[in-house]
Amino acid sequence: MKKIIISISCNKHLNIVSLLLMVILSTGCESFVEVDFPDSELTGEMVFNDVGTAEAAITSIYSKLVNNVLVCGNSSGISILFGSYADELQTYNTGISEFQFFQNSLIATNSSVSSLWNGSYNLIYAANAVKEGVENSSVISESDKNRLLGEVLFIRAYIHFHLLNIFGEIPYVTTTDYTVNAVIGKSSVPQVYALLITDLEEAKSLMPLVSQNSFRVRPDIDVVKSLLARIHLYNADWESAGIEASSVINSGNFTWVNSLDDVFLKHSTGTIWQLMPTQEGMPTQEGQSFIFTMGPPPNRALSTHLVDAFEAGDLRKEHWTGTVTDGETWYYPFKYKQSVTDIMSNEYSVLFRLEELYLIRAEALARLGDLDGAKNDINKIRNRASLPDTSANTEVQLIEAVMQERKVEFFSELGHRFFDLKRMGIINNVLSPVKPGWNTTDILLPIPESELLLNPNLLPQNLGY
Repeated sequence: MKKIIISISCNKHLNIVSLLLMVILSTGCESFVEVDFPDSELTGEMVFNDVGTAEAAITSIYSKLVNNVLVCGNSSGISILFGSYADELQTYNTGISEFQFFQNSLIATNSSVSSLWNGSYNLIYAANAVKEGVENSSVISESDKNRLLGEVLFIRAYIHFHLLNIFGEIPYVTTTDYTVNAVIGKSSVPQVYALLITDLEEAKSLMPLVSQNSFRVRPDIDVVKSLLARIHLYNADWESAGIEASSVINSGNFTWVNSLDDVFLKHSTGTIWQLMPTQEGMPTQEGQSFIFTMGPPPNRALSTHLVDAFEAGDLRKEHWTGTVTDGETWYYPFKYKQSVTDIMSNEYSVLFRLEELYLIRAEALARLGDLDGAKNDINKIRNRASLPDTSANTEVQLIEAVMQERKVEFFSELGHRFFDLKRMGIINNVLSPVKPGWNTTDILLPIPESELLLNPNLLPQNLGY
């Protein structure tokens, strides 16, 4: 195996160091491997002799996330792909990437599926490379080491979490060693959840207790706790989910946003983690992707099923959806309202916000028998939308109420709807009547065929493909 060691002396100008690191990481894993190694395999070793090199490498990961990989707001990201795959979005353009998602007609050679897999594992490689470089550095201070290690452990867990819920059993990659990764096998779902929690608990122990970024564009201890709360919810550990959610809610670091129009502004006091556009003045990719001004929709619009889900008087329909009328009326997500370049960027792409923690806690409390506590958290969400208190009284009713609020609160955001239907075990009953192409095996995407050919230890292929 060929290893490339990058050692940059700390007397270099920081801007040059940052540029070099971003260029190296932006080229993908080919830069770290023999030229005949497959793009999806991850190898290499990085040594950081300046905290700036690690900062630049991490910044490059966030740039890839917001622009190209997994949680980006364009048609390569899960907001659009899984909004189309489930029942939130209708695709009008048959020539764009999400049309096969909308039709639920994916095959193992689909390029968008391969991009989700390869792009995600490339960023996991980058996180592991930073982790190894920081651990091997004799120059970076202990406090900076802890902060950076906490951050990359979070990134590694965050991406693996999404891969798990998209593909099912997956490899959990913790090294840049090609000899290991080239033959790595899949871990079971319980094993992956255990690894996620281990990474995040370590990240939580390393993160400083006080956040150091005013725009919340870097993960901090509250972001780690937020992901832990989500993971415990998905893993049916209701008590831990409630504890982590309450810790964020009660931290004093966030305040409830009363106006729906302010929730997605970059200064929102309820944002826990967000990613900024590439350049100041640019809109989010979400704003560019969802907003249209003429009918019929050029690419996508909200589905009738989603639009009809709003209760009468729900201000989220008024403030978070836009309409275009030309003979008939189409609706589009209007949470992000800036769609063209301006002097300043008014919005950043939100990945965690306070409302999710309230609804995580509401579901956890309902399942633990604290029905009044669950009601209070549900009503917090409903009342801001000008809806009355929930009429739900039993555990079953309250969980159904939480699912309804999640549906109309998080529509077109990061695949929440698809993941909720799946984890609740109701996805087939809900999607079969409204998605003619839906099959029960569609709850998982296929592992890219190219990956199975390269590494037979990833077999078997997911059912249905």
